[in-house]
Amino acid sequence: MTKKNSRTKNTIYNFISSVFGQFLTIIMQFIVRTIFIRTLGKSYLGINGLFTNILSMLSLAELGFGSAIIFKLYKPVAEKDEHRIAVLMKFYKKVYTIIGIIVLIIGLSLIPFLPVFIKNYEKLESLNINVVFIFILYLLQSVSSYLFFAYKSAIIKVNQKEYILNIVKYAFTIISSLLQILFLYLFKSFELYVVVLVVDVILENIVFAIIANKMYPYINEKNDDKISKEEIKGIFKDCSALFLYKINEVVVKSTDNIVLSMFLGLEMVGLYSNYYVFYTTVRTVFNKIFNSVAHSLGNLHTTNNIEHEYKIYKTINLISVILGGTAFVGVFCVADDFIKVWIGKSWVIPQPFALLMGLELYAMALRRVLGKYRSTMGLFQQAKYRPLFGMIINLVVSVLLVNTWGICGVLAGTLVAGLTTYMWFDPLIIHKYGFKNKYSISKYYIRTIKSFLIVLGIALFDYVICHNFITNAGWLTIMLHSIICGISVPTIIIIIYAKTEEGQHIIKLMKKVLKKAKKI
Repeated sequence: MTKKNSRTKNTIYNFISSVFGQFLTIIMQFIVRTIFIRTLGKSYLGINGLFTNILSMLSLAELGFGSAIIFKLYKPVAEKDEHRIAVLMKFYKKVYTIIGIIVLIIGLSLIPFLPVFIKNYEKLESLNINVVFIFILYLLQSVSSYLFFAYKSAIIKVNQKEYILNIVKYAFTIISSLLQILFLYLFKSFELYVVVLVVDVILENIVFAIIANKMYPYINEKNDDKISKEEIKGIFKDCSALFLYKINEVVVKSTDNIVLSMFLGLEMVGLYSNYYVFYTTVRTVFNKIFNSVAHSLGNLHTTNNIEHEYKIYKTINLISVILGGTAFVGVFCVADDFIKVWIGKSWVIPQPFALLMGLELYAMALRRVLGKYRSTMGLFQQAKYRPLFGMIINLVVSVLLVNTWGICGVLAGTLVAGLTTYMWFDPLIIHKYGFKNKYSISKYYIRTIKSFLIVLGIALFDYVICHNFITNAGWLTIMLHSIICGISVPTIIIIIYAKTEEGQHIIKLMKKVLKKAKKI
């Protein structure tokens, strides 16, 4: 089998395992969340959303090191340089251990400030909610993601075998979800709910390590070789740039619940977190899909075939339009009705909230592709200060609008930050440094605007249809409207782009995916 065919095969396997497994995960998450709401209520739901966001900010301690070291691994993996890989993995282990300790120390130092982050903190104490203990449990979950051999999964990803990790992860998701359901029903215990999350992360890391050791035993090679000081300096130079990207991503999303908690209270965080399930679910799906191709992109970039790489770039951008467009239209047209049928009308946040969240999902899909290409091309330094502007714009707009436009103002801050930074500058960097100015950036912008207008037109059309066709039939309404949105977006876009190079490539890939899926 040729290298190109192997890369395509792994990409398809990664894609299939990501998509099909994620549907199972989504179902389990919604079942767990439904029981969570019915057994514990809005206050605990708000705490869950708030602490998840606070601790995701601690992931800043990772400094983007994971992306930097994975980029370093692409070349030795392609060249089958086992000794070099072992040296890099040893360095990776050392750094991740240090990061885990730093996250633990910073997390513990935040405990005295919890009353600042939570409005009406005294009310929680009167309800006998042990906020500090719950926070420590969430902290342990975060710390565990860096320890217990967490670094070893990188070698599987770089070798384009992420579908193996996906299968294991989905098995753990089912088991942990069933345990959470059991503990919520029998004990109504939030603490046990979080303990399951902690144990899940630890066991996953251990199983991933066992698999990595079996598949690539040379990563445990004992040697005294170390990467040079110059290379370490280069890695941390890249990390400094990646840190700015990471801090932007964290601040743009993870501060939403903090701003809401400080200005509007935990109950609003609870309302938001139900809609945020759509965001995190879609984001996870996007991450799985784009991660399934990212390591193939890194491998492809080592061939220096710019023409073929640009063809793949256009194809993946169009795929992101289809995926992001479907998510946008689905959330815009169906989210409010879904919440109403799922947990009741009192949990619905009026429009234009669902519209804004849909737009953010669409923008996120496009950003994910740009981010993956930038990372696999090693473009860490060229736009390192751009994320700072995004962070500042997001915070300023969110805080200015939260008191006048409420929760919609916070989401508007996220959208404005993305549009004024990522969406125009990252493509410029990729075209200039990745594709050596061989292809027109203006054509990219025109394609992007054209695609958005097409998706927006579909969204408005579907919205009218969904609000005038079988509107009060409970879950039947949700199912039919979801089908309308799920079919209309990809169908119309593929028809419009069918004669383009990227459209032809997508149709070809779809046939391959269907063929592989039938064999599973």
